[in-house]
Parts: sequence; C-alpha cells; structure tokens
Amino acid sequence: MLDELAAYRDTDTATFGVIPWLSGWKMRSKYPKPPPTILPPGHYDRSIPFWRHLQIAFSLVIALLLACRGASLHAEPTVAPSIGHVEVKAELPKEPPYVGEPILLRVRWSVRANVMLDRLIQPAMTNFDWQQFGIDASTNGIVDGFPTPVFERVLIITPLKAGSLTIPPFVLHATIVTSHNERAEMDFASSPFVIEVRSHAGVGNADDRWLPAKSVRIADAWETSPGEIPFGETARRIVTIEAVGTTADRLPPQLDIRAPGIIVFAGPVDRETIVTDEGPIARAVYHWNVRPVSAEPAILPAIHIAWFDIAARKMRDASTPEREVAFLHAARKARQPLTETPGMLSAWPLAGGAAGFVWTAALAYLIASPNSRRSGWRRLFRPKPAAIRDLKSAARRNDVRAFRRAVVNLSRLDNDRWRRISVDRDVESGLAFVDASLFAANATTAPPLAPLARAIATAWRRSAA
Repeated sequence: MLDELAAYRDTDTATFGVIPWLSGWKMRSKYPKPPPTILPPGHYDRSIPFWRHLQIAFSLVIALLLACRGASLHAEPTVAPSIGHVEVKAELPKEPPYVGEPILLRVRWSVRANVMLDRLIQPAMTNFDWQQFGIDASTNGIVDGFPTPVFERVLIITPLKAGSLTIPPFVLHATIVTSHNERAEMDFASSPFVIEVRSHAGVGNADDRWLPAKSVRIADAWETSPGEIPFGETARRIVTIEAVGTTADRLPPQLDIRAPGIIVFAGPVDRETIVTDEGPIARAVYHWNVRPVSAEPAILPAIHIAWFDIAARKMRDASTPEREVAFLHAARKARQPLTETPGMLSAWPLAGGAAGFVWTAALAYLIASPNSRRSGWRRLFRPKPAAIRDLKSAARRNDVRAFRRAVVNLSRLDNDRWRRISVDRDVESGLAFVDASLFAANATTAPPLAPLARAIATAWRRSAA
C-alpha cells in the first residue's frame, strides 16, 4: 500500500482514477519532486498528511457504492411491477367434489394506489350455480411489502356437471389518481381456476334427493298432541330442517306425509339462508294441519331425510319418529287394557241373558202399544231440534264455516252416535271436502252443502233407530 502511495505521489497528476478534484496533487506538480523513499514494512510514511489518507478512503467508499448500484440495475426486481392483484381461492375437500356439492369461493383484490372508483366484474359461470355469501369485506393487509387495503368477496358455487370445470378470470376495473394528479383507468385480472368434479351416481339411493352438507338437524313440533286431538278439530304440525354448509334452495320441497286414515292439509314452506362466520345455514319450516278421518287411530309414518356428510364423505340419515294420530276419546279407548273373557260359570253371562230378556219384552210392548205411545218413545232418541236446524240453515246460506261449526255442535251431543255417523261414506267424503275448503293451502270450492246436510240428518235418524 505504501509503495502504491509513493507511486501516486511521483506522478504529475494523481487523480486516483475516481474523482480527480478530490486529490489536489495536480496543484503541486510544478514543484520539484522529492526523491522516492522506500520504507521498511510496518513503518508509517509521516510525509503524507492524515487528511490525505481520509481522502483516499472516502474515494474508495464512493467507488464501492457506485459499483453496487450498477450491479443492482442489472438484477431482477424483488416485487411485482403491477400495482393491482386479483386472486381466486376455493375451499375444496381432499377428494374431488361431487356434482351439487357446495364450494366456498373467495375472491380477493387490492390496488396499491389512490383509487377513486373500482368495480369487480364477475365472469359468466355457466357450469356452476352461484350465490354471493354476505357483502364485500375490507381489511388492511401487507401486499408486496406495502400496507394496502384488501377486499374480499365470498361466493357459494355448486357444480352442475362432472369433469374439469373452469372458472374464468375475475376482472377488476379501477380508476386511480397518478402522481401527476391525473386519472388513469386500469384492469387487473385473476388467473383461470380449474376444479375437477365427479358424478355422485352410486352414492346413496337413486330415489333420494341429493343433499350435501356439513350437518343436518330435523325437529318435529305439534301445537296439539297428535294422539289427543279434540273431536272434529285439526292439529297443527311444524317440521324444521336445518343444514349447515348449504343454501335454503337445496333443501327438499314440500314433504309428503300422507297416510291411510289421515287427512293432511299442507301449508306454505318458509325458507331462509342464515349467514354466519362458519358458513351458510339453510333452514326450511314445513306446516301441516292434520286430522283423523274417523274415530279409529291412524299411524303417521316417519320422515327420513338422506344427506351426504361432506366432512366424513359418506351418506347419513336424519329422521323423525312415526306418530299415532287420533281423537281424544278414541286414543283413550285404544289405550285401555283388554279385559279377560269371562268363563261360563261367571255371573256376567246370566246378567247379559237377563238384560236381553228385558230388552225383548220392552220391544214387544212397544210394537203392541198404540201409535201415540210409540211416538213418545221415539222422541227420546231424536236429537235436539236446534242442532239439525242450525245445520240446514247454514247449508241454505252456503256458509261453510257456520256449517262446520254446526257439525261440531251436533257431534258433541252424543260422541258414540257421531262416531257411527262419521264412518258413512257420503258423510265422510263430504266433510273431507268441507275441511279442504277451509284449511288447505290451495283452498278449493266447497261442495254443495244441502245434500250433505240431508245425508247427516238421515244418518243421525238411522243411528237412533
């Protein structure tokens, strides 16, 4: 190093090859040069001032910085040159999803600039059913090392067919303000997203409705106990189905709960999709008005909902138990224990024989008695005139509600007698049409009430004979 400094000192212009004006040696070149001095190793040449050493070191540092800057100009950039990003991600299971299986799709975008107006253009997804899940959310994130607002949109998409299905790019059209206070319009697009989908044929029964979800719950509620329905009235049944991870349009349509011996009037179905942090929850509420056809109890079958567990990747079943539907007195009678058949030596056969002898003697007496006395006995079995009179009056006015109310009042006069009348074919079918016109969701026109009133009055008289 000292030898080099001595060589520089002996030159006419010592510029060090970096910055000539820093050396100052050219100003002294007109003076006589002293003879070169060779110093032994380890000795310091005190003839060179200290500030000259600092000048040399400073020049070397500047040269090193210029060299590093020249190398960095030829290196690759460490960040993406684009100021906007659009990214699409899907929450897929480990196995390829099935047709109809809901998939959560997240679309995120950000622009590292002063944005005046932006709009996310969603492509036409012809191979999917889709539904936006909530509203667009915004957070503050770090993009390429810069704090940038990040926006996210969540969609629920459902594949419509099997195969390799492509989601076209989402395009963000943004209007930004440049550093020169000028407006500029830019478009940023995401990459196409491909999803492999397979058919669900062979998974579960072919007749079952395909319902993929995280979990399914079914609840059964009755406003009146199904086995203790007041005579002549209906019981309201409410079934609620909740499925986590899907939308309400995927739940079953109106359930069929028809059964022999039961009249069912279906009401409207209420559907809603509840937005939660864990995902959508689908809910459907089904309503029915149920009543037995006759006094005999009937069995309402169980409700089974087959669904596919997207977490365990297998079929499951959600169900309600079967229900016995009966009027109040009929249910009590059906629950009474059977009595043991009496033997031949019991007193009951003797009492029955005596009662039969008395009944035969009374019948013979009535036949042999005059007509005036027989008419008095017959009036004992006739109904109250007001019950039949109200029934016929409502039929003449064609008042369906008053007619049904008169039927209920007539049935309360003698329950056993009305049970025998209600099983009559004409009476049973006529009352079924009357109830359908009153309680059914799609109410129909009531049948002619006058013939039905005559049929009920005739059956009432015959039951007293």
